[in-house]
Amino acid sequence: MLPPTPIEPIGSPDRLDNHHQRGRISVTRYLRPLLALLVAGCTIAAVGSNAQAHSGKQSYIYLGLFDDGVDGRVEIPTADLESVLGLEFGTSPDAAAATAEENASLIRNYVGDHFGLGEGSTRWDLEFGDVGILPEAGNYAVVPFEVVRDFDSAPRSFVVEFDAIIHANDQKDALLHIENDWGTGTFANEDDPIANFSVGRTVQEITLDDASIVSSVLGARGVGSDAVRTNIDQILFVIALILPVGLVVRGSTAFGRAPSLTETARRLGALLGVSIVAHSLTLWIVGLGIVELTARTTSILMAAALLVLAVFAMWPPTRPRELTVVGILGLVQGLGLGTAFLASNLDRFDGIMPLVGFHLGVEIAIAIVAALTMAVLLPLRRTVLAPAVLYGTALVLCGYSIGWLIERVGDTSISMEEVANPLRVWPRNFWIVVGVVVAAGALYGWSASRGRLRPIAEPPAVSDPETTARDESLVSP
Repeated sequence: MLPPTPIEPIGSPDRLDNHHQRGRISVTRYLRPLLALLVAGCTIAAVGSNAQAHSGKQSYIYLGLFDDGVDGRVEIPTADLESVLGLEFGTSPDAAAATAEENASLIRNYVGDHFGLGEGSTRWDLEFGDVGILPEAGNYAVVPFEVVRDFDSAPRSFVVEFDAIIHANDQKDALLHIENDWGTGTFANEDDPIANFSVGRTVQEITLDDASIVSSVLGARGVGSDAVRTNIDQILFVIALILPVGLVVRGSTAFGRAPSLTETARRLGALLGVSIVAHSLTLWIVGLGIVELTARTTSILMAAALLVLAVFAMWPPTRPRELTVVGILGLVQGLGLGTAFLASNLDRFDGIMPLVGFHLGVEIAIAIVAALTMAVLLPLRRTVLAPAVLYGTALVLCGYSIGWLIERVGDTSISMEEVANPLRVWPRNFWIVVGVVVAAGALYGWSASRGRLRPIAEPPAVSDPETTARDESLVSP
């Protein structure tokens, strides 16, 4: 018979050392995947930082090839325009914009004389729009244009002529980008030029090879993901939707027990499922042109929906009412997504596949935002800071949505865009998320090492109908 194992007193040094050692192990185990995420983020950010920016020494031509027409813009450094037109733009964007507005006709005529599109020897008529200023590399003059011609489909072969600035300075050149083209699966492309114009190469014939339908759909998927990733309204909507799910038990408060992983997963699946069905419906209705709304109207509705979600995060309703509220607000979310689809010009391509690809990208981006949000909330739900996180975040969302409403309803500017920028600019927003996730993991590890984790709520008891009926019969008169 083995001798009994001695039991250490709770307050003994050996037991305390073992307790803290387990805490350190739990911290290490939790932070290991976070460190891997951090390394992956460094790699992604490094790759993303290689994106081409305006050099200040080149001009740029962007073309959008759609089934209903061709349009685009020409961007020329203001410093180069000063040398050929004798203008003074100055160095500030405001001064450059004032000069561009005063000399818009002169600039448009100059671009029209040195830029052309056509087929063979036939030159298409171009209609130029308002001249703007892009504050890149010392300011660029932006001249939008549209081809005045009816197309049966997006052209696959055409001639481009461009010698603006090049005719006066043989050290200058220009880059041509196909910005939007369903045939090649190219959308919002500003970093991959297709041709270079320089002395002796000012007239070039462009022939485009069509990509597979899969490539085009995947390209549209990227636009859909960007519609969520760069839209602060959509990001905050998903965060507000998930906020109470990860921190509180339905029908309880953040000061009670923490929800179990099983209960959290079930509730999250139900809310996301209802939201997806709802926003998919209105996304397609707006995307197909069945309902037309202005961008201002959808912005107001999105701000109001965010405010309602933030309020409900602090006072969670019962399950049926919660699903109803999420369904209604999901319809509003879909209106915003549909408006973003129209703004991307994907509706100018025939068929429903552009909308299919865009929708796919939206759902992928929402899933990523939801996953990153849960990566923060799951460890925090067991800490004593859960109430502060819930109510503090909800109040911030309320204040933010109220500010958006004031700005959008009153057509005023209270700099809400500047507040939102850190959350919408890549890779800055990625590092913010990584920092918050690491902080949440560290807090969880610290709380675990000191035995200060909130207890898990017991799952609700499942009643047996037969037993319930038998018990009620025993007490019935």
